[in-house]
Amino acid sequence: MAYPPAPAPAPYPAAPVKQGNGFGVTALVLGLVGLIVFSWIPGINLFTAIPLAVLAIIFGIVALAKAGSRGGKGKGTGGTGLITGLLAVIVAIAVNVWIVNFFEEEGDQIMQDTVEECAADGLMTEEECQQIWDDAEDDVYGG
Repeated sequence: MAYPPAPAPAPYPAAPVKQGNGFGVTALVLGLVGLIVFSWIPGINLFTAIPLAVLAIIFGIVALAKAGSRGGKGKGTGGTGLITGLLAVIVAIAVNVWIVNFFEEEGDQIMQDTVEECAADGLMTEEECQQIWDDAEDDVYGG
């Protein structure tokens, strides 16, 4: 007696494909790298943190725009990438401004101390010492 073949197993329903937002992840990674790694290094941050941050801002905007067509997928990573990109730009600029101001203040202090020491020697007045400093500065910087 022959038995009929076993029925084919019922196919599993296809799992819904999770649709992520690569733009959001890219924005987040670029923003974090720009902010945490490079924005604190004066001078170098102009060539590393700011370009990475600008890319993070661009990808963050694209991610937020694409999130609407994907039912909100990637809205959080895109928004966070946008924010970290903006923060990286702000921190990089603030660090550079702080460094420039620091060295300007130190240079002014050195000039003031030098002119005061020159005048304290008693050979010249403070105005004459200041004029010597200004002439030397003009020779160096061309003025």
